[in-house]
Amino acid sequence: MRLRRHTANPLTRRQKLSADDLTPPPPAFSYRAQRSEEARGTGRQAQREPTRPSDDKPFGHFWLQRFGLIILLLAVMASAVNILSLSTDAKILPLATDSSRSLLRATAVYENAATQQLSRSIWNRNKITVNTSQLNRQLLSQFPELGSVSVTVPLLAHRPLVYIEPADPALILVTDNGAFVIDATGRALLKGANPAALSQPRLPVITDQSGLSLQLNRQALSADSVSFIQTVVAQLAAKQFTVSGMTLPAAASELDIHLAGQPYFVKFNLQSNNAKGEAGTFLATITQLHRQNITPSQYVDVRVDGRAYYK
Repeated sequence: MRLRRHTANPLTRRQKLSADDLTPPPPAFSYRAQRSEEARGTGRQAQREPTRPSDDKPFGHFWLQRFGLIILLLAVMASAVNILSLSTDAKILPLATDSSRSLLRATAVYENAATQQLSRSIWNRNKITVNTSQLNRQLLSQFPELGSVSVTVPLLAHRPLVYIEPADPALILVTDNGAFVIDATGRALLKGANPAALSQPRLPVITDQSGLSLQLNRQALSADSVSFIQTVVAQLAAKQFTVSGMTLPAAASELDIHLAGQPYFVKFNLQSNNAKGEAGTFLATITQLHRQNITPSQYVDVRVDGRAYYK
């Protein structure tokens, strides 16, 4: 009798194995994941994607840009400084409208004075900080013959413009301490050693015998007295009487006018405020005396309203 060797059923043996023994071991790597990551930079897809430029710029290019920006800023600053800079060399522009109101001094005199005033402060070298009002006051104080002063700062140019308007000169008053140009308000504008030194041949000349000492930019006569004198001179000139001289005697409120070619002078009253009336009285009186072939030898007095006395 032959014995058979029994072999264990493989299935039965597998059943005896535990579940952990039947679980296959995890793979060492994931082929799909690895392939997916590597495939991004290969093949046709890699050819379609453009190559990105590197963000790292050369060191010299960086400083070249910064240098160009600095040059631009310096150019802008230099232009601003140039535009805002102001010269101290002032230019004088007279505003006189007629020959009777011409400047009493040369233009160079006013330009030198304005330049000196502007040069006294560094703030006057800039269009923003220049003190134009102070320059106006200083020029008016230094030159009483100026009626108004206006300083203009140009937009693009660098030389300040000073517009000056002369005061209205009315007459020349000769005193013990010199000759003075008097304006319509009676203020002393300009002083000279004598009337010829003032270079104003068209202005009437009056000699003050009161002995008072006058000063520039001070009141010499009242505005009414100046107006009275101008009116009388105009009335006499209209009748072809030429005034050869005028005098303010020591006696108050008296004006003596000498006529060219006549042996007499005419006495007027400055306080009457009736210049036309007194001039008319004189003209009527002298006409009547000429009809009678009478010529006064010393004076004709019209200081009393409506009356005339002669000698």
